[in-house]
Amino acid sequence: MKTLAVSRDDLTLERLAEPLRAAGHQVDLAASLLAADEALRGGHYDAILVDLPVQAADELAWLRSLRERRIRLGVVTLSALDAVETRIAAVEAGADDHLIRPVDPRELVARCQALLRRQSGTALRTDVVVCGELVVDSRRREVRHGSVPIDLTPREWSILEFLVMHAGAAVTKDRLLRAIAGWDEKLAPNAIEVYVSRLRGKLAGTGARISTVRGVGYRLEQPAEVA
Repeated sequence: MKTLAVSRDDLTLERLAEPLRAAGHQVDLAASLLAADEALRGGHYDAILVDLPVQAADELAWLRSLRERRIRLGVVTLSALDAVETRIAAVEAGADDHLIRPVDPRELVARCQALLRRQSGTALRTDVVVCGELVVDSRRREVRHGSVPIDLTPREWSILEFLVMHAGAAVTKDRLLRAIAGWDEKLAPNAIEVYVSRLRGKLAGTGARISTVRGVGYRLEQPAEVA
């Protein structure tokens, strides 16, 4: 999952990014609405976190403009004020969820992951998906071969999670690359090939297989589809 966090306060940005990054998510930071617009033009995101200051007229207007521009990313707003008016204003402006700061890091991660599942038409219908003997638990961020844990790096997890969410469909290399790359991070052109190769090795014997779709990218196939 790749998230854009927007706040006028640098400390708030870091506090929002830290638990998401610890959970294996890619997070870009924007200290202004202008920087946020530039980020949206330059890359793909799955969700946006917007910190609302006490005087949040500009942020709310920006949220409304996202919907007017048909940018359909999931949006979570946060504020230090636990006021009904603030929550209503955020939802009316286009927010899908609203949290009160300080927020428990575990809840922030859980809300963002739940938002992604709701936003994606092919999102995981449950927290646990079984593919052959491969078990993917999105809530715990665990992958198992039956009952045996499979150790994945954060980027390997992000790629596998995206492929599982779109199981049976071809996913482009560019889309996977954007899912694991940070805003200011440059990856080698063959980065996806390297990570997929490692994933294939770790998934060997589970019955799940990542196939190459020539000229496009990759697809996660169920055992029945492989047969």
